[in-house]
Amino acid sequence: MPSPMVTVDGFGVPVEVAGPEKGSVVVVLGAAHQAPAAYDPVCQRLHTASLRTVVIGPDPRLTGKSVVGILDSLDVRWALLVGDRLGGELAWELAATRLDRFIGLVAVDRGHPRVADPAGVIRDEHCPPVELNTTILVSTKAARAMAVASQRFVYGEYRIVDLLGRRNAADSTAQLATEIVMRTSTW
Repeated sequence: MPSPMVTVDGFGVPVEVAGPEKGSVVVVLGAAHQAPAAYDPVCQRLHTASLRTVVIGPDPRLTGKSVVGILDSLDVRWALLVGDRLGGELAWELAATRLDRFIGLVAVDRGHPRVADPAGVIRDEHCPPVELNTTILVSTKAARAMAVASQRFVYGEYRIVDLLGRRNAADSTAQLATEIVMRTSTW
């Protein structure tokens, strides 16, 4: 069960920490309107692979500083970063600016902030390139186009993976968990 954690910015956000105490850490920044419990099936698979998970619930007030503050309070120094849709936007920003904290990036249906989204919006034209190994999972043609365009902003090993099942299907859960495990092993 997630416990509310007060961020350095002074607001509470749900955070769920689970898995082996000594495992490598995976930080999941959730999609909008997804409680941390929505990631339980993925996290269970990651725990089986000896990975510890920190799932941070979505909140539009979250910033990179907030996420790093949460990780500091949990004594997490290094982690693989996973961002699901809206959480992917913050994950890209953190991966681009906090090389000292993250070993890699897995994003779902989100491209680098300097790439236009399907509506033509560029979220941050000054975001630096990501110098981490990166995987983007895509579920639509528009997301695939963003992923292809994002490759020029990644200075590490880069993979684009098509999600085979519906977004919430067991196949997608297994595929996401597999890509996370693969990314932790390529560090």
